[in-house]
Amino acid sequence: MHEWIREQLQVAEATVTMIIIDGPRRQVFMKIVGLQYVQEVLYTTKGQSEYKHSNPAISPVRIEMAGMGTKRVRIANLPPEIDGGR
Repeated sequence: MHEWIREQLQVAEATVTMIIIDGPRRQVFMKIVGLQYVQEVLYTTKGQSEYKHSNPAISPVRIEMAGMGTKRVRIANLPPEIDGGR
């Protein structure tokens, strides 16, 4: 998988901070440093690629942007002894 990411998507190893492989759903999630790298991958691939298996089979690969940015979560009813991070 790592080789395919480097060769097919042209993503430098230094820009990838995390890879999660969800085998049952046949999905791979990558966390890439910087929105510009994500946009570059989407632009150069036009959102699609292919994976060549060790046998002659070829699988189409859809490339999409997952949730981006920092999310703010509000948690209600915390005990008073827990600092709220303020």
